[in-house]
Amino acid sequence: MKMRAIEVALLLLGLGAFLTLTLYQISLPGLHYDEAVEVLPAMQLLLGQPVSTHRDSGIHLGGRLFPIMVMDYIGALNTYLTLPFFALLGINVFAIRLMPILVGVLTLLLLYRLGRELYNPRVGVVAALLLAVQPSFVFWSRQGIFVTNVTAPIALACVLYALRWWRGQPARNLYAAAFLCGLGLYAKFLFLWIIGALIVALVVLNADRWWQALRQRSLAPFPFHLTWQRVLLAGLCFLLGMAPLILFNIQTQGTILTLTGNATSSYYNTDNLNLPLNLRVRIQRFRAVLEGSHHLWYLGGNFNDRYWPWALVGALVITGLVVVLRARDEWRRAFFPFVVIGCVIVASTVTISALWFTHFAILMPWPALAVAMALDLLARRGGLDRLHLGRLVPARRDSYLAQEISLGLALIVLIAALLIGTDLRVDRAYHHELTRSGGAGAHSAAIYKLAAYLEKEGITQPVIMDWGIDAPLRILTRGRVQPVEIFGYEWEAGEDFRRRVAETLQNPDNVYVFHSPQETVFQRREAFETEVTAEGKTIVEEKVIRDRSTIPIFVLVRVESE
Repeated sequence: MKMRAIEVALLLLGLGAFLTLTLYQISLPGLHYDEAVEVLPAMQLLLGQPVSTHRDSGIHLGGRLFPIMVMDYIGALNTYLTLPFFALLGINVFAIRLMPILVGVLTLLLLYRLGRELYNPRVGVVAALLLAVQPSFVFWSRQGIFVTNVTAPIALACVLYALRWWRGQPARNLYAAAFLCGLGLYAKFLFLWIIGALIVALVVLNADRWWQALRQRSLAPFPFHLTWQRVLLAGLCFLLGMAPLILFNIQTQGTILTLTGNATSSYYNTDNLNLPLNLRVRIQRFRAVLEGSHHLWYLGGNFNDRYWPWALVGALVITGLVVVLRARDEWRRAFFPFVVIGCVIVASTVTISALWFTHFAILMPWPALAVAMALDLLARRGGLDRLHLGRLVPARRDSYLAQEISLGLALIVLIAALLIGTDLRVDRAYHHELTRSGGAGAHSAAIYKLAAYLEKEGITQPVIMDWGIDAPLRILTRGRVQPVEIFGYEWEAGEDFRRRVAETLQNPDNVYVFHSPQETVFQRREAFETEVTAEGKTIVEEKVIRDRSTIPIFVLVRVESE
């Protein structure tokens, strides 16, 4: 009972640290386009505004159109999860970010539970504590919609239910796992990487059992009970989980078209046939995610926990040595998290978008689980738990504080404290820089200034000349500002763009919003100036909006007749 109390206290300590780090200055960095575009339909549904849907697809109910997907490979799960937060807290950045932060809390609880059931309570607690302060997990949870962090708890819950069924518990656990696999695919199609990793783990870590099953022509070597009826029901549950994705493709074929159209070379020019290069890049970026370094540049700085990659590599080495020398009976579950991590990294070398850091948000709990498991395995099976160092503090023999501390426990505490301490240092440094910068690039807090300026000046239909501006403005003004995008998504300005510019130039009251040159995604300024000159008009700069570091982010211009 006392051990359980300590376990709960440590878990609550981790949750408290996580909430402190994520809720502090929650509105920073600025609202990003990928956050805003996913929750925009939720705002529109609540306010009774026309609902924006991807490819005009959706479900018609009660005279309203309910979206199914926000992109061809990302479902509208975040849209509907945010709805109650908007209803209760209002349409604001706090509500948008509180939802994924609570998803992060759920991830920590599920990681703890999986570690507890797959290994033991010590692994569950240590894994949760390690993840709670890991910089990538902390700052990605604040902007969890941006990285679709909901896929991480879905994956953990899926494994947890599958584990229970594997160990002989009722078939409803199998059905729940199958449903969650389908739901994960709907949430973001890259969930396929996790499904593939679990299948590989099932095959590789049970190779001997499969061989016996083939020889016996029976599944008797496995602990679970499987029938054709259960397989059929599990398949139906899987299809139910991904039903919205299926419906979307019946309506538009969007996912199918995107997958086939980007199979060899993606929209962002990733060569899916160059697997060695892609694998090298993916490993480098996974290391950066572990360190919490390069991919968080937009917070205003670049810091890193250099110990994390070494901790994961060390965990793999420790696991291999202890399994070979002392714990061959535990090899399946010992190598399980490493197989999942490795398979996801390998699978991620093929992408329909780009080799982005954010894809590894789904993998964030697994390194913490692997390190916690390896330390516990070394302590238990390496003999370190049998080497006692003395009592924690002088106390009565019947007191819990009088329990002896082992070398194994001391090692776990020491290494966990080292990782947690350096992670907290990195978290603090990022928060300090975030206060100074307000966020950089597409994450700049200057978007708040832009929204306020447009409302103050009564500019309700600004003409948007680059990506990343439209959806945040709609959210921040609750739809009072209705931007008009004309830049187009072609990399080069073509005839269609010139036609759209010519149409907007007919209204002399239009205000055009550009990114500053260093922040521009789609280069349109030169083509715009050419069209303005051809019309015999001139460009007048109205306003430059800067971030907290005085770097220009947005440039507002008008067009006047000469």
